[in-house]
Parts: sequence; C-alpha cells; structure tokens
Amino acid sequence: MNKEIKVEVIRKEPVKPSTPTPNHLRSYKFSLLDQILPVYNTPVVLFFSSSNPSTDDPHTIASQTSQLLTNSLSQTLTKFPQFAGRIRENLSVECNDEGADFIEARVNIPLSKILKKPDPETIKLLIPKSNATKYEVATAYMLAVQANFFECGGIAIGVCLSHKLADASTISTFINYWAETTSESGNKFEILQFDSSSLFPPHDSLASRQSPMEVEESAVTRLVFDASRIAALKSKVGSAIVKNPTRVEAVMALIWKCAMEAKRSSSGRDHHCSVMYGSVNIRKRLVPNLPENSIGNHAWIYAVKIEPENEIELQGLVSLHRKAIAEFTESCEERLTWEAICRHTSEMNDFIKSGDIDIFIGTSWCRFPYYEVNFGWGKPLWVCKAAIATKNLVALTDTRDGDGIEAWLALSAEEMTFFERNQELLAFASLNPSAI
Repeated sequence: MNKEIKVEVIRKEPVKPSTPTPNHLRSYKFSLLDQILPVYNTPVVLFFSSSNPSTDDPHTIASQTSQLLTNSLSQTLTKFPQFAGRIRENLSVECNDEGADFIEARVNIPLSKILKKPDPETIKLLIPKSNATKYEVATAYMLAVQANFFECGGIAIGVCLSHKLADASTISTFINYWAETTSESGNKFEILQFDSSSLFPPHDSLASRQSPMEVEESAVTRLVFDASRIAALKSKVGSAIVKNPTRVEAVMALIWKCAMEAKRSSSGRDHHCSVMYGSVNIRKRLVPNLPENSIGNHAWIYAVKIEPENEIELQGLVSLHRKAIAEFTESCEERLTWEAICRHTSEMNDFIKSGDIDIFIGTSWCRFPYYEVNFGWGKPLWVCKAAIATKNLVALTDTRDGDGIEAWLALSAEEMTFFERNQELLAFASLNPSAI
C-alpha cells in the first residue's frame, strides 16, 4: 500500500500559545527521570470517520477543520507552555513560546484502505517527522502535530510529543484537553502541573546527556487479542501464585515467551539469557500519591530476568512479572534516588554491551482514555501507537471496546518469521486483522 498512498503537505507552521507565557512559568526544570530519558518523540495516531459529514467541498471542510485545530491548539498550549518551548541543555525547557509544529496534509486514498489492512510503514507517513537529531536537539519541537485529511472525509491526527516531557498518561491528558477545547464541550480534564524536579532533583552531571534514541531497523508486526481469547489465555497462565492475572500480564508473558523462542530458533542457540524491562506508573505508588492527571514523566522501569538454564513457561513468566512489580511498589521511593537510578542504568548498559543478553522493552498504554478523545466529530475509530522505535520493543494498547488488547512488536526480519508461525501465539492472537 505504501506505493499507492500519497501524503501531500498543504501547510506547515509553528503554533504558539494564544497568550504569552508569564515570566514565572518561563523555565520548566527537568526532573532526574526526565534527564535519564533519551531524546525521543512518542507517536500516536487517532483515526476518525469524518470531521464534518456534510456534502460541502471536502477541501473546504479540511481547511476549516485544520484552522479550528490550529486555533484550539494555540489555546491549549497556554496550559502546557513547556510543549511550546525548547530544551536548554539537559536541565530544563525554556518556555519561550517558539511553538509547536503543525502540519496539514491531504491523503489520496480513503481512510478505510488503511484501517482494513494496517501497515506500519504507511502509518509512519501520518505522523510528523522528528527533527531531533544529535545536531538539532536544542531547536527541536517538543510537540508536533499532523492533521491528515482523507478523500472520503476521514481524518487522522498524528501527535508526536517529546518523551522528555511526557509519559503515556500525560500524552492522553494533553490530547483529551486539546480535543475538549476544540469541541468547546468544557474541559473535564483538569491540568495539574507538577514540579517533578522538587521530588526527583536533577543532577548537573547529566546536563550534556541529550542524545537521540538509537533506532535499529526491524520488522514490525501487529497482533490483536479479543476479550474471549484473553479470558482463555488468563485461564491458562493463572497459577497458585497468581490466581487472577491481568490482561496485560497474560498478553505480555505470551509475547515475550514466543519472542524468546523465535530468537532461539533464529540463532540456533537453545539457552540464552533474556531480560524484559517494563514501565510502572508511579503516581499511585508514591506516598503521598500524585494525581493521575499530574503532568510530566511519572513512570520508571522494573526488570524481569530469565537465566539460560531456566525453562520458559507462561505461568512462571507471569509470576516473575507480578513479583517484580510488587517489589518495585514496596521500595518505589528507594528505587528513584540518584544512587539507585545510577545502579539501574549502569546494569542496563552492562547488559546491552555484553551482547549475550536479549533485552526486551515492554510498555502498556492500556486503560488510558485515548478512545475517549472527542474533537467534536465523535470518538476515534482506531488509536494506533505503531511507529515502533527499535528492535525488541513490545507496545500494548486497548482495542476500541476496551476489553481486548492490540500489540505491536519489533524483531529482526528472520526472528519475525519464526514468531509469526508460533502456534501457541496464534491460538490466542490474530495477525493484523482489520482495525474496523
């Protein structure tokens, strides 16, 4: 499909906050968690059936809708001034109102063509290209938006937001707030700016650390687990230790198991150490709790390790995940000190450099209200986090009904051929079904 689709940029301009940022908000200090993260723009695309179902000229409607989105984004940025600023070293964002990047684009095919057979390379055309190279970090946009208008009247809104400023919860809050501003429905999403730097003070030694994330070429696949198959999978992976596994625990364990088996089949090695790094929302794990809609990076990682001599079995993987999260929760604040984070990142770097350990990164956006986004023309048909950054990344999101899970996985091309033929996987997952 990539050859059929043409995405033509009609307009590209910076969008600045509708009112100047007050002096006391002109500097947004990074927390230690912000500093540790690489320069990487987190992408998400939301697909809508139509921005205006009238019979008017589609180009006129697209232009009007694009202007509406631009105006509401400008208003929204007054609540998120750091999203319109620029990084100053790896210590802060100067909220200088230089703006977010806004792109209006026209797509020459109907929306249904993408939704019936989602293709990661095609979806990449619907998100703004990052300018966060190692030479341009200081001038890179923190936020970029691409509004794609299809010939059928459908629209896809691609959002890229710097991971230096936002985790999955913050991205969801921002998009919902922007949507409600657009629809003038009254903002239910209260914006709670939180000074994370007071809780996790930044470290001067990290001032120059702002390298973009390394991207390794890989093959990407999409899997969908519907509610009935997840129920069957949970029944299979439950044990005396974890009697009622969550959807995410069950699906992540199955994907990791099948990915490890694919790597072993591809390499010809039966025994290989594997580590899965997962992320944890710390808002409700800190004492006192942080509000769920507090803005910033309020997540950290935990690790689950499988030694070469261990047998890979689903119940054991689920138990290890549950144990790792419980241990993280029990010692959450101790794990977020400068010394603990240094130890953790040093261990991760040692694993990477050794070359003898398969490292996976698992992330879940499940239960965040992306499917509640409404710009005034209904909720999304599909929400997609498809621009996988690098190999061995597993990304989970909800299906539209909220009961299933959609997974995207990146492996080497050879590993993917083994993975997609795994019969245990195919008993519970559908390979890239229609998104509608």
